[in-house]
Amino acid sequence: MTNKAKADVLITAPDKREHGEATMDLLAKVFSGWLGYFTLCDLWKNRMYHGHYDWDASQIAIADDKVVSHYGVWGYNMRIGTGRVKVGGIGVVATHAHYRKRGLVSKSAWASIEAMSKLRYDMTVLFGIDNFYDRFGYVRAWSDMNYKINLKDLPQEKPKPQLRRFALKQRDDIDEIYNRENRVFAGTAVRPTYIANRCTMPSHGYLWKDRRGKTDGYVVVTTEGGKFCCHEYGGDVEQILRAVAALGRKDGHREVHFIAPPYQSALCKRLRRSTCEAEIRYRKCGAAMIRTINLASTLRKISSELSRRLKKSPFSNWKGELLVSDPREKVLLKISGGKITVAGPKSTKHTIRGGEEIAQLIIGTDDPDEIIEQSGIKLAGDARKLVSVLFPNQYPTLAPWDRY
Repeated sequence: MTNKAKADVLITAPDKREHGEATMDLLAKVFSGWLGYFTLCDLWKNRMYHGHYDWDASQIAIADDKVVSHYGVWGYNMRIGTGRVKVGGIGVVATHAHYRKRGLVSKSAWASIEAMSKLRYDMTVLFGIDNFYDRFGYVRAWSDMNYKINLKDLPQEKPKPQLRRFALKQRDDIDEIYNRENRVFAGTAVRPTYIANRCTMPSHGYLWKDRRGKTDGYVVVTTEGGKFCCHEYGGDVEQILRAVAALGRKDGHREVHFIAPPYQSALCKRLRRSTCEAEIRYRKCGAAMIRTINLASTLRKISSELSRRLKKSPFSNWKGELLVSDPREKVLLKISGGKITVAGPKSTKHTIRGGEEIAQLIIGTDDPDEIIEQSGIKLAGDARKLVSVLFPNQYPTLAPWDRY
């Protein structure tokens, strides 16, 4: 799609052959103070050519015959319990210094939302600066919780079997473990996402194998600003902790930081049974943010998960119709025999009516009562008892590897 931002500026989806190199050049220049021009050229090449970058949903601004702004979209499947929804992850938003304050990012954001709608995306997620993206309908998606534990409180035993170093790029065996262990954790991506190494920090991967020679688990660690961190893991929890402890002690560290692990994971539960610290930072209009693109499609794709939640509740025999509406759509949930199906809108006395915060209910950002109180979502009829059953707190998060 294309449209004119000004007489001399064109907002359009980038063409891979025509605009690819120019876009990478722009991004490397804008962010050159971070890692350096040539390192960033390689990084953007990996992100755009060896992953899930969507050339049709992304937007660039062209002025004076050159690419002067970029608004990137990475498409992937996101988990909401057992459901899977198509998400557009927004990243690498940048404008050439000489073309700022023309509203190019705003025009690109709206053009991208329109493109994602046509391309049948369900939701969109970004990690943004404070007090900017809310104007496009984005609301807080989650707050990452990081854990810190002293290495003396981790197992003293050496990891068995031995650790083997592996290159940080897409591997089917690692993806298999990750997808299996995160199969119901809200916010996580269904892998593969990136094919090549797209980590911006000097991270190191270590794996171990079972007696048959099959990869049985792994950890990814790095040192950031003097802090020893574990960004990702998979496999037996005690082996993970042994591996992390051994690697940290080898390099003289006293503690390890686990970065944004799923709250309901076996490792997090194990940490919470130990002596550790959990740090969580809430940002109202920044960091991880979310917006619905297609409410009906989203609810349809998670209808089996909603049915599963209902069947486990005291209201499993409830029968009727529940209307859910956000600023753009009204969607009817037909409930009977513990099964939920999605239909076109119609009048009913059981309703959940809200603004953009309906996206928070869907992904389970917080306890539903808290979301409702803070956002002014209106409930009527039996929606007051159904909302906590259908949309509980899911503690969503997205692993650092999959971010855009």
